[in-house]
Amino acid sequence: MRLIIILCFFIIAWDLFWYGMGVKSVFPWQLKKWLRSGKRDVTLLDVRSEFEYNWFHIEGAESRPDIAYAIKNFENIDSAKPIVVICMTGHRSPIVVHRLKKHGFENVYNLLWGMWAWRLFGGKTSKK
Repeated sequence: MRLIIILCFFIIAWDLFWYGMGVKSVFPWQLKKWLRSGKRDVTLLDVRSEFEYNWFHIEGAESRPDIAYAIKNFENIDSAKPIVVICMTGHRSPIVVHRLKKHGFENVYNLLWGMWAWRLFGGKTSKK
């Protein structure tokens, strides 16, 4: 029980830290609503490894593990529409969102708690 409380504390502290750094997040259920409504044309950037992406991903997400670790690989990213950055647990994606913001991207979001939460809250996935 104590371990779960400590783990929850660190998860919340991580998310609050990135919020304080200006990283906007979207909850899985919010993203589901955006995609389902069709009112928002959203770019989904999945920064997980090729293996993770092939295991399961959100339909329409673009596999971009190159931008998870590289200083610059932001060419070919459409900044005209909202961008949601996705990783497995929500620990890589806020770093990428922060870097994108530093390179002039304004309408960029982190998928809070990543693909695990997406699946937990009933989001549809595809396999490659």
